[in-house]
Amino acid sequence: MKSKVHGLSKTRLIEWRQCPKRLWLKVNRPELIETAAETERAFRIGYEVGDVARRLHPEGILIDTDDLSEALRATKVVLSKQPDVPIFEATFKRDGVLVRADLLLPGADGYRMVEVKAAASVKDYFLEDAAIQRWVVAESVKLAHTEVAHVDTAFLYPGGGAFRGLLKQVSVDAETETLCVNVPEWVAGARLTLEGDEPAIETGDHCAGERPCPFLDYCNTGKSVAEFPIDGLPYLSAGKRERLDARGIVDIRQIPDDFPLTDMQTRIRRAVIDGKPELLPEAAQILSALPYPRYYFDFETVRMAVPVWAGTHPYQMIPVQWSCHVESEPGRIEHRAFLAEDQSDPRPALVSSMIETLGSDGPIFVFYQSFELGRIAELARDLPHFALALNAIADRVVDLLPITRNSYYHPDMHGSWSIKSVLPTIAPDLNYQTIEVGDGGAAEDAWLEILHPKTLEERRQSLRNALADYCELDTLALVRLAIFLHDAS
Repeated sequence: MKSKVHGLSKTRLIEWRQCPKRLWLKVNRPELIETAAETERAFRIGYEVGDVARRLHPEGILIDTDDLSEALRATKVVLSKQPDVPIFEATFKRDGVLVRADLLLPGADGYRMVEVKAAASVKDYFLEDAAIQRWVVAESVKLAHTEVAHVDTAFLYPGGGAFRGLLKQVSVDAETETLCVNVPEWVAGARLTLEGDEPAIETGDHCAGERPCPFLDYCNTGKSVAEFPIDGLPYLSAGKRERLDARGIVDIRQIPDDFPLTDMQTRIRRAVIDGKPELLPEAAQILSALPYPRYYFDFETVRMAVPVWAGTHPYQMIPVQWSCHVESEPGRIEHRAFLAEDQSDPRPALVSSMIETLGSDGPIFVFYQSFELGRIAELARDLPHFALALNAIADRVVDLLPITRNSYYHPDMHGSWSIKSVLPTIAPDLNYQTIEVGDGGAAEDAWLEILHPKTLEERRQSLRNALADYCELDTLALVRLAIFLHDAS
């Protein structure tokens, strides 16, 4: 009996290249897929960038159908009847491998195929992606060049929908010519995988990175996991990790007393073994020396591959919201906030309200100051008439992260000092799980939905309310953290 010949796509081949087990599960156990929010966000951004790429060639024809047989037929018709017109999503098949080219642009010496990516540079796996495209397409049309177009973060949006220059096109002719030789072997390998049983492949570095696997939870099911794995020791050198691995040590509690650790690692080990938190008095000493009023401040930002506000760059972190708890004297606290009102550039109003709230004296507490200081510096650069006041604000910033990291550890933090890890150990009543927007990624998604022109006003208001709750919780968390650390005395 003849075995089934599995149809393949570029995506399936790339998945096989990452891990044969991923491809096998994708085809045979699709119900196990767990798509991360980050993956869905990447898909959406990719569509937006692709739309801009097509708008740069307004005379082009889109093969606008999800029926692949119809797409193959329509591509042949356009190539035959309108060979001098750009084609979007041109569809081709070779040896059972089907691909759709983002841009197929006619030229005097043949077509130029351009694969459009939302990334800010050409990633290594983009070359394999483009090589598969080239191998398939080159059998049907004369390809003069193969390129990858990526987002150019140096592009400054002038406004008015003028996006020429957003994408930088990079020739990958040489790289794909070399890789094309391997494609038939990849096709054969992928088919061999699909003809067999589920591959026995252990999890590892290939499961994460820029292409996180949606089957990771499934592959980890049933594995014995240490309660306090040695990965929970920050800054553990490769040499020390190898020594621990060689001795079969997988849990922090198994590390011998005489094993060389840094002071921080020693504190973590001690807290884990004792099963209780450790809080040193240095934090209280630092905080006691700081005056009032005190401000607890946090930005929320949005990044867009395709800018919507003039004078901004792709993927620039643009503040659209802030929250601040103001402690005028010990125990006397009030909350203030700013949320962007509409689809116009929020930065002037945001900065003006921020300067008014933060005044001219008193420490401004943040958590991970490089983020806030980075945004303040960018605002000062882009809005120079506010630069003097913004620079004065930056000089008053106090970072609670190093104070916490140097003074406090709880076993339940598992090696992380993120505010989401610290907060449950000091203020379990403040719970991000009970609010609609519970993390920075969800907040950015909410802002992107608010800014989308097709979002209904009722939905916008609901999202704004959720964002207000989230950002307020962030700065209330800073208040509770500061109080907790101060009371160590």
